[in-house]
Amino acid sequence: MTAPHWLRQPEILKLLNLLIDKLDKSQLQGKTSINSLKLDKRTFPALFNAAFEADKENYWSQLQQLQTWGWLNIKTDKVQAGKAGYELNPRLLIADEAALRQVTARPEPIKSAQQLWREAIFEFLTIDETLRESIANQKLEITGKTAVEIVERLNLLPTLVDEPLLLREVSARLFWGHSKVLDNRQALIAAILDVEECPFPEAPIQLQVFLPEGDFTGVLYIENLVCFEQATRDVSGRFAGLALVFASGFKGSAKRLRLKTGASVYFAGHGSLSIQSSQRFLSWLFDANETLPCWFWGDLDYSGMQILKSLRHSFKDIEAWQPGYQPMLEALLAGHGHTPEEAGKVNQKPINNTGSTYADRELLIAIKKHRKFVDQER
Repeated sequence: MTAPHWLRQPEILKLLNLLIDKLDKSQLQGKTSINSLKLDKRTFPALFNAAFEADKENYWSQLQQLQTWGWLNIKTDKVQAGKAGYELNPRLLIADEAALRQVTARPEPIKSAQQLWREAIFEFLTIDETLRESIANQKLEITGKTAVEIVERLNLLPTLVDEPLLLREVSARLFWGHSKVLDNRQALIAAILDVEECPFPEAPIQLQVFLPEGDFTGVLYIENLVCFEQATRDVSGRFAGLALVFASGFKGSAKRLRLKTGASVYFAGHGSLSIQSSQRFLSWLFDANETLPCWFWGDLDYSGMQILKSLRHSFKDIEAWQPGYQPMLEALLAGHGHTPEEAGKVNQKPINNTGSTYADRELLIAIKKHRKFVDQER
């Protein structure tokens, strides 16, 4: 096609360059399309400031010709009798990027690795759109692999959540045997899975276990280390007959707690170290050849309730420990709790249930009603 002379007019080229500017800026931000360009005195002064109506009609016909060629799409408000198209709030959309770049001599800029990553995230990552922006700022690179190939592998991440895998095992499983790709990328994983913390630990979970003298009749998981240490030295009898457990490195997936490859057990020196008691605990934990009542006690907040819910995947009968939670519940009901903002817990996600009768019928209801939390260490 022989280009008409008006296509080289400064006024037309300025408008087309404005469209390309808008497109380049949009692509730099990782977007694959642009919003329409509103035509007005600022964007196309040649038309809107023309002294004669004939000149306005001429410019408008040129835009219509660009639309006929398939280069642009023109959008206007509803047709009104007696009004020209340029009087109906006209907007332009790019229809043929290549044609506009050719006529303006504006080739597509070479995209940086960050731009390619953003584009791959927004186009190919199958997660909620509201989560993509944060992930787009956490670029992964693997020699010989494109951003699209990496993102497509990230789409498989949710299928691994229920497997007792360490972080490097997950990386190797996803990324062609490369085990270190996800090192220090826990925030990226948590964002993709839309959870508070990455569920894959860097190393086996460390279980600190205090065994009472004599037989233990139940097991109590304690969320916070300070409370665990206090409980192991308690002389009131409150924890009598309980094996006390603190899980260091627990990140929300309890399945590995019952695997010898997923958890390392260390017995407290100031508790019972009898071979019989320690073997009984290990047999209960890893071999599940004995049924023992099991409880969890942690912060009275959504994060604590989520841990309880996660523990029930491997300890199906575990319950919230009422002797520990009841005083905390009473404090909450008496107005002594703190808001999520006061405690720096605004990012905790509400949950509807844990599977524990006491937690669901009393603790969660109180948290939701009062919108406050109580720390275990209070």
